[in-house]
Order: sequence, then structure tokens, then C-alpha cells
Amino acid sequence: MTSLSVHLQTSPQLPNKVLTHAEDIASTLAEVGVRYRQCPPPAKLRPGCSEQEFDAACGAWLQDLRGEGGYRQHELLSLERNHPRKLELRARYLDEQTQPAASAWLFVGGFAQLSLHLGEYVYVLQGERGDLLELPADTRHWFDLGEEPHLLLVRLSATAEAPSLTGDQIASRFPRLGD
Repeated sequence: MTSLSVHLQTSPQLPNKVLTHAEDIASTLAEVGVRYRQCPPPAKLRPGCSEQEFDAACGAWLQDLRGEGGYRQHELLSLERNHPRKLELRARYLDEQTQPAASAWLFVGGFAQLSLHLGEYVYVLQGERGDLLELPADTRHWFDLGEEPHLLLVRLSATAEAPSLTGDQIASRFPRLGD
């Protein structure tokens, strides 16, 4: 089940609130300029599927989303528990970073955790199939696919520029996926 917990950045272990209804999640994130909505994929694909399988089942749907949001680039993360590079890929996203352009995170299958550092608060979304988060440019965030990933996700971006690390160690103070 999708959930959003909202924490003061100084209280990583104790959320101010925990939300599980899509409408509540959407309105809470909208207050800080983040768009959340349900966007169920047209086909049920398994985490670990190939890019070709994904394109065959969801390519037209993804192109529509890219056009709708003005996203030019996308990256597919399709990982199962036995993926040989799972630790390397997890480490790539665990530190706080920003994207210089608007970006979106589309959960196609499985689950993961996306944390947003906005002002004095951290918003931790445990996302699953059908969740779409659209982030404004320069949103501070980190992402955890877990020690044993089971995830099919598309990260969309308005430009090809890579995210840059902020240098803030805040992500290390917050619970990881599965904690």
C-alpha cells in the first residue's frame, strides 16, 4: 500500500503524520509544489523485465506521459532481488541530490521509497504500482530501492543533465526502505 510520512527534518524517527489515501497524499504534496497522482500502467509487467518487454507493453503510454509533462529523457529501473548490480544501483540514489530540471518518478511495478527534502520537512513516499510523482526543478530528494529490490520504475526528466549531489548527509539519518 502506498503511504506518505511527513517528518520534521530534525525528527527522522518520528513522523508528524502518515497518510495512506491517494487524495490525502496528493493534497499534502500539492501544498509544497509536488504533484502526485495515480497513473496505472496499461499492462502488468514484472520487476526485472527487459527494456524491450517494457517498450512493447508500455511504450505508447510512456510516450504520452513524456509529451504531457515535457519530459525528454527517461531511465528504466527494472530490478529483481537477484540483480547483479543491485548494491551499486542502490548506492547511486541513497544520497540527497537535485535534478536541474523538472522530473517525475513513475512506479510501474514493485515498490520503493522516494524521500523529498522540502524546507524544514522530509516527505517519505513508499510507492508502488501506479504512483506518479512530478517534482519541480531542484527538488532535494533521495531514493531507496531496498536491499532486496523488487522494482519497475521509470525516472523521467526534462533534460539529459544528471542529478547532482547536495553534500547534505540528511538521507543517512532517515530510515531506509524496510527499516
